[in-house]
Formats: sequence, structure tokens, C-alpha cells
Amino acid sequence: MKIGSFKFDERASDIIGKIATREMRFPYLIMRRVEDRQSDSAPVYEIYETNRAGDEIQIGVVWERRMKSNDEVFLSGMVDDPSFREPLPIALFGDETNGFDVQWRREREREAQGGSFGGRNGGGQRSGSFGGRTGGGFSGGSTAGPDGGYTGGGRSLDDEVPF
Repeated sequence: MKIGSFKFDERASDIIGKIATREMRFPYLIMRRVEDRQSDSAPVYEIYETNRAGDEIQIGVVWERRMKSNDEVFLSGMVDDPSFREPLPIALFGDETNGFDVQWRREREREAQGGSFGGRNGGGQRSGSFGGRTGGGFSGGSTAGPDGGYTGGGRSLDDEVPF
């Protein structure tokens, strides 16, 4: 399901986009390429939102992935913030020149996870809950380590993404 888009804005010299769902609205996001990646497993882009005070706050990261079926390159990651109940998994299809479409797809239910993102018992967003539901879906905590790097949260960066 398409929930947003990003496109290069010459005036801002940044990739600018928006994401909107029934409960969440990010009308102005900035996606910047990570220039000083320390390893191949580091995110390729970071996503920022400007808070009420005018500060740019990082709320997301995406990694480059390849589809197993046709070797097509896409971006996969999440938007997250301490104010969210759960992260919002996203995938971006396109490129910097033509822009990106932002897609979302509900996680498949898995017993090992104790539920599913946004499933019958849960969801997450800025205030309240997705669709008026309450409860949580992910069983784990943050996937970020003390240095902000990806620690896995039970998944490897090489695991198949359900997009």
C-alpha cells in the first residue's frame, strides 16, 4: 500500500517527502544519504523530521536491498520515534532522479514475534493507536544499539523482507 513519496527538491538540495496514513501524518520529511557509512551494513539513508522547535530529528533509516525474484534494488527500513508505540516498516521503490514511492505492508503474523505490527491486537503511531485498537504487536525493544547502529532485534539485515 502506497503511503507516501520522496523526490529531489533543487531549492532545498535535499530529497523531500511525505508519509501519511489514517492516523499518522508527516507532511515534510528530509531523506539524506549517509556519507560516512562505517560498514556495508550501515543504513544508506537517514530520514529526518523538523520538530516544533525547528530542530531536525532523525526518525528513520533505510537500507538498500535486492529482491530475490528479479534482483531489483529497493530501500527497506522503518520510521520510529520514542513517541510511537511501534516502528512503521517502510519500503521505497524508485531512485533519486525519478523519486521514490513509499510502501507499507503489515508484518505477517509469527508466533515467535508474539503478534503482528498493526494486527488485531496492536498498532503504533503518534497518539492513541492505529484504527482505535490498543495493545502492542512487536515483542522486542529497540533495534538500535547504544551507538545508534542496527543491532538486529531478532532479525538479520539479510533476512527476507515481506514487501
